[in-house]
Amino acid sequence: MANSGQRVVLITGCSSGIGLRIAVTLAKDEKKRYHVIATMRDLKKKDKLVEAAGDAYGKTLMLLPLDVCSDESVKQCINNVKDRHIDILINNAGVGLLGPVESISIDEMKRV
Repeated sequence: MANSGQRVVLITGCSSGIGLRIAVTLAKDEKKRYHVIATMRDLKKKDKLVEAAGDAYGKTLMLLPLDVCSDESVKQCINNVKDRHIDILINNAGVGLLGPVESISIDEMKRV
């Protein structure tokens, strides 16, 4: 839970890559200016984040499930944020699609 004076930061896509690094960097801020809510679709993938966060996990970093493609998941996540208050939102969740355009179906493109 955020302390007075801390900015609440919600970050999507924290199971790896940029989202994970931003979450850890802000959670380990020496001045403890941020309370980070790291989110990911599948909490089974949390191990890298928890390991990288170290002592910050459970203090300045908390973890919530969030699938940005699901309105219900978004509502549940926001309802689990104290007072539904978020100061900073970092929309990082995403997937990539590689290959020649002519070999990718319309359904695959829409999914991305």
